[in-house]
This record gives sequence, structure tokens and C-alpha cells, in this order.
Amino acid sequence: MEKAHEDSEKLREIVLPMEKEIEELKAKLLRAEELIQEIQRRPRHAPSLHGSTELLPLSRDPSPPLEPLEELSGDGGPAAEAFAHNCDDSASISSFSLGGGVGSSSSLPQSRQGLSPEQEETASLVSTGTLVPEGIYLPPPGYQLVPDTQWEQLQTEGRQLQKDLESVSRERDELQEGLRRSNEDCAKQMQVLLAQVQNSEQLLRTLQGTVSQAQERVQLQMAELVTTHKCLHHEVKRLNEENQGLRAEQLPSSAPQGPQQEQGEEESLPSSVPELQQLLCRTRQEARARLQAQEHGAERLRIEIVTLREALEEETAARASLEGQLRVQREETEVLEASLCSLRTEMERVQQEQSKAQLPDLLSEQRAKVLRLQAELETSEQVQRDFVRLSQALQVRLERIRQAETLEQVRSIMDEAPLTDVRDIKDT
Repeated sequence: MEKAHEDSEKLREIVLPMEKEIEELKAKLLRAEELIQEIQRRPRHAPSLHGSTELLPLSRDPSPPLEPLEELSGDGGPAAEAFAHNCDDSASISSFSLGGGVGSSSSLPQSRQGLSPEQEETASLVSTGTLVPEGIYLPPPGYQLVPDTQWEQLQTEGRQLQKDLESVSRERDELQEGLRRSNEDCAKQMQVLLAQVQNSEQLLRTLQGTVSQAQERVQLQMAELVTTHKCLHHEVKRLNEENQGLRAEQLPSSAPQGPQQEQGEEESLPSSVPELQQLLCRTRQEARARLQAQEHGAERLRIEIVTLREALEEETAARASLEGQLRVQREETEVLEASLCSLRTEMERVQQEQSKAQLPDLLSEQRAKVLRLQAELETSEQVQRDFVRLSQALQVRLERIRQAETLEQVRSIMDEAPLTDVRDIKDT
């Protein structure tokens, strides 16, 4: 039980760090999914106002498309407020159509035919003053003007980012599937190893119980054999003593009996030949009976001695057999303990290999994926910041046009280089 408890503790110590690593990987995957969802939730390109023919473009190019700016409320600051303030005047400015402007400009030569030079100059200035606001298109709140080339470039970048996002999603799914499969394989291997350890422990407990029972039986049989051996030893000793006593009694009894018989014979010697023959026959019968009794007693003693020796040999053989069985059981127990130790060592080696080979690779892959996602997120944030800077630059230019006091200032502002790259924007 103590070994099983120690094994379970070791397994728990090995499995807990693996579970923590898996939880960390899952958390990182969740963060990556949140980043991907955040990128997906970002507004796509708004429908372009490029097709409108009633608005005069800011430059010579066609009117650029519009893009929603959700970041202006948090990052625009005073520029955003100024842009919103300018948007209030966009209704009056947008009332001037391109057709009207063209018509007025085409009708100027006809109306100037009957005017003096001073009146013509004044009319020219007035027409110029009315045409300049028509050429300024103020987008609705939350949108910014973008050139066509930059619009196409942004659309290409958006499609590329969408493809990258889909590839990252596929890689994330593949990574999750590989992680799930590796977790299942690890769990299956752990279950197999635990089942083997439990079977080995159960077999070891069974063998230990069998060995203990065999030891108890051997001890009981050894005690019985010792008791029987002692009894047999005492019995043999007693029989030997009886035999020696009988022999000692026989010799003295035969020794004094001779003189007494001689005295009796001398006293009662037969006086005739028939009496002598009868005495001789009686003496022979007594001698034969005594000899038969001695032989019978000796045979009985020999039989008892042989029986006791056979019993002693059987008990000795049984004892040797039990000792051999005990030795075999001990050897089998040692072999099983060695196999159990080898299984534990193999399980620890497999766990170490899994912890050293699989988890670091998965962690490195996850770190690489997270770093790539972070880089893509930073790129998208940089694009958003560039959009904000472009919108702020456009708002500043519109504010400068709005605050211009003369037409020359308006022309100089409009003749400036178009904003095609964020790097062209000067930090103010």
C-alpha cells in the first residue's frame, strides 16, 4: 500500500505540471482567438463615394473612397472636434454641384462681354470665391479621404491580412488538434502504465500472501516434525534401553540358573534313563521358547526402528521439499519485484521523455504562433495609427483652408503635394 501511495504521488507530481502547461497553452490559445476575433470584428472598408459625379475632387484625381474611423473619438482630440465642426458646414458646401459650377464657369465669358475691366475682375474674384468651396469635399463624420492608389493598397493589405488570419486560424486548429491528440496519447499511455502497475502490485500482494501462507504452513509442519522427531527419538531411546535391560536381565538370569539347576539336578537327578530323557526334552523346549521370544522381541525392535527411520526420512524429505518450495516462492517474489521496479523505471522514463520532448516542442510552437500573432496585431495597430495620422493631416489641411483669409493661401494649400504616404506627413 505504501508503494502504491508513493507511485500515485509520483504520478500526481508528474501529471500536475503537465496539466498546468496544458492550461497555459489553452489560455494562450484563447488569447490568440480573442486577438483574431478582435481583428475580425474590426470594420471592413466602407463603401466608397468615388462614384459621385456631383462633387469636385480635392486634387486632380477622382474622388477617393471613404473609410470609417472608429478610432477618432478616442485618438482624434481637438482635431476630431474641429472636423466635426467643419462637418456642420458641409451641407451648405455640398449644395454647390459640379454641374452648377461648370455652368457658371461656362457662362462667365458670356456675362463678362458687357462689363468693364474692373467689373470683370470683381466677377472673376467672386466666381473664384464661389468655386473654391465647391472643390472642397468634406466627408461625413467618422470618414476620411484616401487616394485611389492607397485605397487599392489598403484593400490588398486587407485581403492579405484576411488570408494570413485564415492561415493562422487553420494553424491554430491544427495545433489544437495535435495538442488534443498528444493529450489523448499521453492519457492512454498513463492509463496503460497505471493498469500495469496496479496489476503488478496486485500480483505482488497475491504472491506475498501465498508466500506468507506457505511460510506459516512450513513453520507448522516444521514444528510438527520437530515434535515427532523428539517423540521418535525418545521412543528409540526407550526401546534401546528396554532391549539393553532385557539383554542384561537375560544374562544374569541364565548365569545363576545354572548352579541352581545343577544343584536341583544334583539334588533331583533322574534315577533312570526315561526320566533323563524327559528332563532333556523339557530343557530343550524351554531353551527353544526363550530363543523364540528373544528373536521375536529383536524382530519387533528392528521393525520399529526401521519404521521410525522411514518416518524420519519422510519428514526430512517433506521438510526439504517445503524449503525448496519456499526458496522457489522467494525467487519468484524477487523476480516480480524486479519486474515491478523495471516497470516503474520504464514508466518514469516514458514520462520524462514525454515531458522533455513533447511539451517543449508544443510550447515553442505556441510561443512562435503567439509572437507571430502579436506581430500581426502590431502591424494592424500601426495601420490604424497611420490611418489616424492621415485623417488628422487631412483635417489640419481642411482647417487651414477654412481659416485661410485670401484666395492665394487657399491655392497654395491646394497646390501642396497630395498625401499618398504616411511618411510624407510632418510631425507637428
